[in-house]
Amino acid sequence: MIIAITGASGVGKTTVVDAIGSGPEENPKTFHLDDVDMPDWSSLEDAREWQRETTLKWVERLVNIVRNEKVDIVFEGSSEIEFLREGFHQHRFTDYEIILFDCNPQTMKSRLTERGQPDLYHADMLNWLKKLRLDAMREGIQIVETDHKTIDEIADIITDLISKDEV
Repeated sequence: MIIAITGASGVGKTTVVDAIGSGPEENPKTFHLDDVDMPDWSSLEDAREWQRETTLKWVERLVNIVRNEKVDIVFEGSSEIEFLREGFHQHRFTDYEIILFDCNPQTMKSRLTERGQPDLYHADMLNWLKKLRLDAMREGIQIVETDHKTIDEIADIITDLISKDEV
C-alpha cells in the first residue's frame, strides 16, 4: 500500500512522516517529494507542470518499489491530488490512499515561523491551502486536521490505515 500525503507548507507532512520513518520497523518505508532538487521557483516557467512531472516520476518510483519489494510506503509532498491520482492510474495501481493534511492559517503561520520560514506564509500559500482543501472535499479525500493533534496521534492515523489494509 502507498499512503500519499499532500498539503501546503506548514501543515505537518514532513514532521509526521519523519516520525513514522524513525520507528524500529522497516515497514513502512518513507519518502519525501522534497528529496529531489527543488527548482528556483522564481525562474520556473511553469511551476504546475514541474509539479505534475515530478509527482508522476515519484509515483512511478513508489509503485515499482511496492511491487518489487512488497513493502508499504508513506510518501509526502505538496502536490495536487489530481497528479497523484493520474500517476497511480497510469501504473494501474489501486492499493493507495491519498490524505490531505490541513490546518488553520494561524497554525500554519506559527509553524512556518518556528522553523525559520516565515516568508512562506503569504497569500499564494493560503490560496494553495484552500485549493487543496476544496479539491479534497470534492474528491472525498480524507482530511486530517493537524491543529490540535500530537505528532504521534497523526502518525497513528496513518499507520492504522496500513494495518487495516493488511487484514
